[in-house]
Amino acid sequence: MNIFFRAFEPTDAQFINNLRKLEQFENLIGGNKRYVSLAREQKWVEDLIYNDYRDRFYVAICENENGGIIGYTSVSNIDHVNKSCFWSGIKIHPDYNGKGYGTQTVLLILKFVFEELNMERCTGECLEEHVVAKTLMEKVGFQVEALQRHSVFKNGHYHNQYVLSILKGEYQSIKAKFEL
Repeated sequence: MNIFFRAFEPTDAQFINNLRKLEQFENLIGGNKRYVSLAREQKWVEDLIYNDYRDRFYVAICENENGGIIGYTSVSNIDHVNKSCFWSGIKIHPDYNGKGYGTQTVLLILKFVFEELNMERCTGECLEEHVVAKTLMEKVGFQVEALQRHSVFKNGHYHNQYVLSILKGEYQSIKAKFEL
């Protein structure tokens, strides 16, 4: 692996806020666009740092080479009774595209979800037109469960969104395939 995860630091707020301003990201992610001030971003990062949330976690994605943050990822809706969670996706700065960091990020997330949190099921979503995200998720073992029609309103119109999932047993095959 050429990347590693670490907890957020207060100084990451500026980097995260700058990522939010990249239109190509905001147009492809499933959530709605929001304008967020740096002050609000700082508070959000501080809340993630200082609260002990049991239902979510966010991590900075860092490059091994220099240790600097290149993006972030998260898992939410962690249900410790039903052993399920929702992988919320990845945001990696475009300067780091094409290096395999997306695949490595998902593999590290799945390793944590299944080997540390002991989840049985992990779901994720992507917009129908976000072919790169769907391809990435399928590459690491996610399977399409549904296509939700008109589930996200963004950029003036509705978008369809895929729902994908991977089970712990399926992760074991992926783990062997990628030699984790």
